Amino acid sequence: MGYAERAGIVVRTLETVAELDDASQLICRIWDDDGDPKAPTSLLKALVHADNFVAGAFADEKLVGVSLGFLGIDESELHLHSHITGIDRAYQGRSLGFALKQFQRTWALERGLRTILWTADPLVRGNAFFNLVKLGAAMVAYHENFYGLLEDGFNSGDSDRVVLRWDLASARAVDAANGRVDDPSADGGCVILKANKDGAPATYTPDGNVLLAWLPESIVGIRAEDPERAETWRAATRSSVGRALAEGFRGESIGRDGWLVLRR
Repeated sequence: MGYAERAGIVVRTLETVAELDDASQLICRIWDDDGDPKAPTSLLKALVHADNFVAGAFADEKLVGVSLGFLGIDESELHLHSHITGIDRAYQGRSLGFALKQFQRTWALERGLRTILWTADPLVRGNAFFNLVKLGAAMVAYHENFYGLLEDGFNSGDSDRVVLRWDLASARAVDAANGRVDDPSADGGCVILKANKDGAPATYTPDGNVLLAWLPESIVGIRAEDPERAETWRAATRSSVGRALAEGFRGESIGRDGWLVLRR
């Protein structure tokens, strides 16, 4: 049984204008985006016409998930840049995201691509666990305020992003695709970021080839309740995790307890 069947959905590429319009509207709903749409129908149509990646997940013929990407070049290597992947909130927690990403992986491999890259908010713990553990990708770079100021249901203020690199044929990616993953734990290393007694971030000088950075359980909740506290977490993550990635560390593991492990 395939990933989509296990999740109770059908995953396929989108082609018609009606499907692409549904995808555009779904993205707006997922991100609570009342401004300009992140992925207007006309843009999705152009991506499809140019043979880029636009796919949807269907439950009983209803579009409940969407993923889109386009080809890019990184150090002379052609790769797929995965721009957006989202699941209808009513269907989250059912492995639909995993099925969509595995469909994307198969799509890329069938076209001779060996790598998928994308960006992600470095402070969203659950997303980091999904990317690093469930998929077998790695954090490889950090960009300050990558998209400029964002204001939607999940983002507010500066848009710092980490770059995720998914080496599609690597042992980690293959094991993840076959469900061979463990819940990792941070069993040693130098702490460079953690919460102090009042929940504010504290940073420390890095030392050695294994670094540990603790991510809060819900940065989205912190942003809603205490924007100033969220800003201190962003700044602290930038100065600790961002610095480590710039110095050649890679993040390939994070436990459900929030400890991100970076190795060089």
